[in-house]
Amino acid sequence: MQPRLAMLIDVSAVQEALREEGIDGWLLYDFHGSNPIARTVAGLDDRGGLTTRRWYYLIPAAGEPQALVHRIERNVLDHLPGRRRVYAGREQLEAGLAGMIGGGRLAMEYSPGGAIPYVSRVDAGTVDAVRRLGATVVSSGDLVQRFEAVWDEQALALHREASAALYRIKDRAFALIAARMKADAPVGEFEVQQAMCAWFEEEGLVSDSAPVVAAQENSGNPHYLPTAASSRAIGRDEVVLLDLWGKRNAAAAVFADITWVGYTGASVPERYVS
Repeated sequence: MQPRLAMLIDVSAVQEALREEGIDGWLLYDFHGSNPIARTVAGLDDRGGLTTRRWYYLIPAAGEPQALVHRIERNVLDHLPGRRRVYAGREQLEAGLAGMIGGGRLAMEYSPGGAIPYVSRVDAGTVDAVRRLGATVVSSGDLVQRFEAVWDEQALALHREASAALYRIKDRAFALIAARMKADAPVGEFEVQQAMCAWFEEEGLVSDSAPVVAAQENSGNPHYLPTAASSRAIGRDEVVLLDLWGKRNAAAAVFADITWVGYTGASVPERYVS
C-alpha cells in the first residue's frame, strides 16, 4: 500500500462549512511546529516542510485565501491556493496580519476554558493579537473534526492491520509467560517487554513507547514501564497486564491500542473476577 500524498485542503469544502456554521474564516497558525493540527491541514507534515518562523493561512467563508509567511520561508505555503503576504520583523508581521483580518468571527485552534486540550494549540498571546485586530476568536474544533480527524479508507485499513498485529504480539507475550511457568523457569517484566519490542519490528509497527508489562502491584500503576533496573519477576498466581499500542510506518497510519490482563495461576480468584 502506497503512503498517502500530502494533504491539500479542499478550500471550497471548508468555505461551505464556514458558511454553514456562521463563521467568517478559519485562521491557521503555527510557530516551529506548535500547532500540529494546522500543519496537517496545510499539508506540511506530509511534505516534510520545516518551519521555524510564524505563518498564517486564512480561509475566508467567501473569497480568496491569504497566506502570511516570513521572508526566509516565503515558499512554505506555495502548494496552497491564495494570495501571499511576506513579512520580516514584528512591524511587518503586525501589518500583514491586520491586512488579512477585518473583524468577524474567526476559527482557530482554541478551546474556551481549555475544555478540549487536544484542540487548544494556539497560544493566548496570538489569540489576543487576533482579537485586538477586531476579530472574535471561536474554536475550530468542529472544523478539525470534519476536515482533519475523519479517517479515509486507507487510514481505516492501516488501523485494522495494526490492531491485528497487536493481537498477535499480545498472544505471543502471554504464550512466552505461560511457557516459562510450565517449565518452572524465571521470566521478568522487562524481558517480556523487550521480546514484544522485537515483535513490533517483525510486524512492521512503530510506536512512541515500549509496551507496558506490569505484574501484580505494578499493574495498578497507569504510568508504569519496566526497565532493566525496576523490573520484577513474574511469579505464579499473579496478575499480568499488557498495554501496547502502535501503527504502521506510513503517512496515513492510525494507531491501534489494546490492553489485556492475564493471570498466571490455574484459575482466576474471585476477588479479581468480581
